[in-house]
Amino acid sequence: MAVRRLAVLLAALLIAAPASARAADATLGVRLEDSSQLPAMTLSVTLPAQLLGGTTGEPTFRITENGVEAKVISAEGATDAARAPVDVVLVLDTSGSMKGAPLTDALAAARAFVNAMGPEDRTAIVTFAFEPSVRSEFTSEQPRLLSALDGIQASGETAVHDALVRAAGLVAKNAGRQTAIVLLSDGGDTVSVTSFQSALGALKVSGAAVYAVTLRSKEWDPRALNSLASQTGGRAVTAADSAQLLSIYEALSEEIRTQYLVTYQSLRPNTKDLEVLVTASLDGATAVGDLIAPNPLYATAASGPVLKPVSPSVFARIAAIMLTFLSVTLFAWGVSLLLQRRSTGLDRLEFYDQTVDGAADRSASPGTPAALQAKMQDAVGYVAGRWGFTRMMHSMLERAGWPIRPAEYIYLHLAGVLVVGLLGMLVSRSLVVSLLLALVAVILPLLLLENRIEKRRAAFEEQLPEVLNLLAGSLRAGWGFLQAVGLVAEQMAQPASGEFGRAQTEARLGLPVEQALDHMAARIGSPDFTWTVSAIAIQREVGGNLAEVLDIVAATMRERSELKRHINSLTAEGRLSGTILIVLPFIELAAVLIVNPRYMKSMFTATFGWVLAIVGALMLVVGWFWLRRATKVEI
Repeated sequence: MAVRRLAVLLAALLIAAPASARAADATLGVRLEDSSQLPAMTLSVTLPAQLLGGTTGEPTFRITENGVEAKVISAEGATDAARAPVDVVLVLDTSGSMKGAPLTDALAAARAFVNAMGPEDRTAIVTFAFEPSVRSEFTSEQPRLLSALDGIQASGETAVHDALVRAAGLVAKNAGRQTAIVLLSDGGDTVSVTSFQSALGALKVSGAAVYAVTLRSKEWDPRALNSLASQTGGRAVTAADSAQLLSIYEALSEEIRTQYLVTYQSLRPNTKDLEVLVTASLDGATAVGDLIAPNPLYATAASGPVLKPVSPSVFARIAAIMLTFLSVTLFAWGVSLLLQRRSTGLDRLEFYDQTVDGAADRSASPGTPAALQAKMQDAVGYVAGRWGFTRMMHSMLERAGWPIRPAEYIYLHLAGVLVVGLLGMLVSRSLVVSLLLALVAVILPLLLLENRIEKRRAAFEEQLPEVLNLLAGSLRAGWGFLQAVGLVAEQMAQPASGEFGRAQTEARLGLPVEQALDHMAARIGSPDFTWTVSAIAIQREVGGNLAEVLDIVAATMRERSELKRHINSLTAEGRLSGTILIVLPFIELAAVLIVNPRYMKSMFTATFGWVLAIVGALMLVVGWFWLRRATKVEI
C-alpha cells in the first residue's frame, strides 16, 4: 500500500509541477472532519498562500482513497466573515541558537500574525528554550498578545516536544473550535522530558493541526517536525534565513483562516487505515496534500453509555492491601510447611515459660480488644515458632538485653510493617511505594536491634579489664570463684552486672560454672571474653594461680584497647572523608532537585538515566567497601 501511495503522490506531483512556478512547493493542509456519515467522509482542507494569491473563482478538488479515485460530493468554502473562529497557538523557539537577527525577525513575524487574525479568532503564545513557558493564554485582545511578545530573550537548550505538549494542553481546554499550532524552531529537540511519540499522541488527542516552520541553522533537523506536521493535518515550511519568516507567517495566517469542507464518497476499502490524497486546482495552480485516517469500519462501537471510572474508596484500598499481605503470608506459610522439620518435645518446651507467662497475662474478657490482641499475638507466636523465628529472635533479644518476649517483638514488628505499608499506600496511592516502605519497615528494626547488640558488646568489652581485676582481687582475698562472680554481679554496672548475675544463677541451679560462662560468652559475642573463658577453664583443669592469669589477661586487654583508640584517632580523618564522599552525592542530588527539579528529570525518565543511576549506586557500594577496608585495622 505504501508503494501504491508513493506512486500516486509522485504522479500527482508530476502533473502539478509544470502548472505554475508559484505552486511548485504548495502543500494542502488536510484533516478528517467527520466520518460518522459513512460512506460520506468530510475533510477540512486549508489552501496554501501560493494557491490563493492573485486568483479568482473556487478551487476544484480531486480525491483518491488507497490509490483509487473517489467521488467528490461537495466542496464548500467559508468567507472570513462567515467562517468559524479559529484558535491558534504560536510556539516560538527562544533557545540560545536564536540569538540576534533570528529572534528579532521571529518576533516581528509573530506580531504580524497576531495583527492578521480576525476579531473572533483567538491566539495563545508559548515560548520554549530549556522548558516551555506560556506567555499568554488564548485571547482575541491584540494589545495583550503584542505585550506578551515584549522582553523575550534567547538562551538555553531546545525542548520542542515539551513545548508541543504544553500547546496541546492549551488547545485541549478549548474543545469544539477549529485549532492550529504554528511552531518555529531552528534545531532538533535536545532536552525534552517528553518523547516524540508522547508529543505526537498529545497533539492527536487535542485535534490541532501543526504548521511547522523550520529555520535553517547549524542544528537544523526538520525530520521530526515534518512528521508531526504531516500526521496532524498541517504542513512543514522551511525558511532559508530569518528574513523569510515574515512572509511565511503572513501566508500561514491566510491558510489557517481559509477553510474548505470537502465531502467525498468512500469506497469502503477493507483496510484499517485510509490513505487519502487530495489535489486542489485553481487558475492553473495545483497543490497536493495527504492524510492517513482510521477506517470507520474498524472503529469499535460503544456498547453502552460511557461511565466515568469510579475511584476506589479508602476502605477498598485498605482491604486490597490487607488481602495482598494476607495472600503473600499464606503462600509463604504453605511453602514453609513443606520445608520445615518435625518439631521435637525439647523444641516445644524451650519457650514453655514464656508461653505460661503469656497465658497468665491474658485474663481479659472474651470479645474485648485486649482478648483479640492476645489471640493475634498467640497466633503470631505459633507461626513464628513453626518457622524458627522464635529461636532467632530469642537469641537476638537476649544479646541486646531487651526485656521482651520473642512472640511480642514479632507481633509488634509485623504490626509496624502493616501500618507503614497502609500509610504509604494511602499517601502515595502507589503499590510499589507501599511495598518499598513495608520492606524498609521490615529491615530497619532489625538493623536497630543489631546496632543495640553491637553497642552492648562494646560496652561489655570496655568493662572487661576492670571485671577481671575485680575477680583477681577477690580470689587473692580468699573468695571462691563463684563468690567472685557474685561480687562482680553486685558491684559492676550493666551490662556486666546482668550477665554475670545470670551466670551465677545458672551455676547455683547445678550448671558447671565453666558452662555458664560459655553460655555467657556465646550471648555477648566478645572474642576477648571467649578467650578469657577458655583460659579460666584450662586453669581450673590443670591448676595454678588463676588471679595472676586474670591480671595478665586484663593488662593485655588494656594495652589492646589503648592501641585500638590510637588507631581510631589516626584513621579518623580517613573515616570522615569516606563518610563525606558517600553522603555528598545524595546531598547534591537533593539540592539540585530542590533548586531545579527539571534538570534531573531525565535521570529518572530516560533509560540511559536509570543506567547511570544504577552504575553510580554500584560504584558507591564498591567505594564504601574499599574505604571501610582501607580505614579498618585489625588488631
